[in-house]
Amino acid sequence: MESMREDLVVKFLRTYRHPFSLTEMKKVFEACGVMTDKSDVEFFLDTNSSVMKLTSGKYLTYAGAFTGEIFSIMPTAAEVEQGVLVPGDRCMPFVESDRISAFLKFYVNGKKIPSKVGVFDSDVAIDMFMLFGEEYASQYIASDPANAKLNLAERDFELPNTVNLTGISLDYLAENYGYKKGDRILCCVSDWDKGKLNLMVLHGSDSPFDSGEIGEKRLEWYSLLESKMLESFKKSGPLGTIEDQVVDVFYKNRSKLCVPYCGSIEEFITRYAKKIGFEHYGVESRLWYKGQDVPAFGEWNKESALCTGHGKDSLSFEEYSVAFIPPLVIGQFILNSCFKKEKDIVSSFFDFVFNGDYKPSESMHQELALNLKEQISIISDNYNWFADQILGPVRERCLELYAKVSGLVRKIDYNGKSFLDFPSSELVILLQLHEHILKMLENLGSEPGAEEMAENYLLSLDGMEWNFEEIAGVLEDALAKEQKNQFKIVR
Repeated sequence: MESMREDLVVKFLRTYRHPFSLTEMKKVFEACGVMTDKSDVEFFLDTNSSVMKLTSGKYLTYAGAFTGEIFSIMPTAAEVEQGVLVPGDRCMPFVESDRISAFLKFYVNGKKIPSKVGVFDSDVAIDMFMLFGEEYASQYIASDPANAKLNLAERDFELPNTVNLTGISLDYLAENYGYKKGDRILCCVSDWDKGKLNLMVLHGSDSPFDSGEIGEKRLEWYSLLESKMLESFKKSGPLGTIEDQVVDVFYKNRSKLCVPYCGSIEEFITRYAKKIGFEHYGVESRLWYKGQDVPAFGEWNKESALCTGHGKDSLSFEEYSVAFIPPLVIGQFILNSCFKKEKDIVSSFFDFVFNGDYKPSESMHQELALNLKEQISIISDNYNWFADQILGPVRERCLELYAKVSGLVRKIDYNGKSFLDFPSSELVILLQLHEHILKMLENLGSEPGAEEMAENYLLSLDGMEWNFEEIAGVLEDALAKEQKNQFKIVR
């Protein structure tokens, strides 16, 4: 797909606000000059972070789901004291999660509200970004332009005692719109693509209800939010991210939750939630039943708990293992072989996949050599060893960990019967590591600023390697025990 045509498709998905089908999306591709089939369109939509799939089978952009929907923010005492409101995670799920909150634009009566920088205790700042996951909060904070001089890599990803955060001026709202401490800020997105929001100051006296009635309605709102969140846990389990869970709840219940007397998610979690809190989920965090471990499997996904090996009944382990490795990893492996100046890349690939403890058949070796020949030729002919001195060592170490993580995932999936037979916490961490390292390999191959992130990648690898060493033995023991139990003594 040419860049300009791709940009047109992306722009459509960031601005179109009505449900659409696969067939209709295929027509959009074709109108942009891209010929494709439905299966490719479906994959594109299912992996696009700007789109949700509806129960009807149609799709809806986040712009269509949340533009114009009402939510509220209650400034904290620390913000009021400094005269600055930091959006942080409080606009979730209504705005684009990848957009740094410092770059959101707020308007009142058509006038853009000036920005202002406040200084906050790091623990307070982390609380402002918890919905992105505590594990990612420091990175969101460091991405604020007000912290341009903060180098997390040099500090081992530890924040200083205080940090700067960019927000909107509460002083401006006080001077021009009568904002005072205790007032609530009512917001709605006007342009999802550009990150524009309208707001109004909700004074107690401006409410169509008296303070007692609106207070009761807001308490009912918190109660409803908790019941709908618990309902989501039961039906869907812990989704891919906290944001996915919040999207699921708010979109399905927007007619009752996106109302003028709404509370805020922040207040709900910190003051009103009785049964819900932030809980660890492997190396990540989720909203879940307060005080309970987040399970890998439950009623919501018990069918996917079977270890299928992706067709292991018809594939040998070597066939399954080679098919398991995605194209992006193969491309990075070939680059790594060029970096290491290896001569027999095909044989090295088998060592990479099977860690040197499995000898492939001659037919498999020949078939793979044939399949890789053209790709090896293209990559090696365009490879510049001197230009790869920064990312080369990062890629090499990343692939070494991927081989270990991927190898254990494949052994469990191919040789096990059910993921339920394995320790849940360790299994969750293994699958998260697999996902994270795949993302890192993807970034190494596609991110323009990857070289600038090299030091950060190496620090992340330190943590992932440590996590893998902590869980590998437990999972290997569980696999050995299950395989032993699969043998039956015939008398």
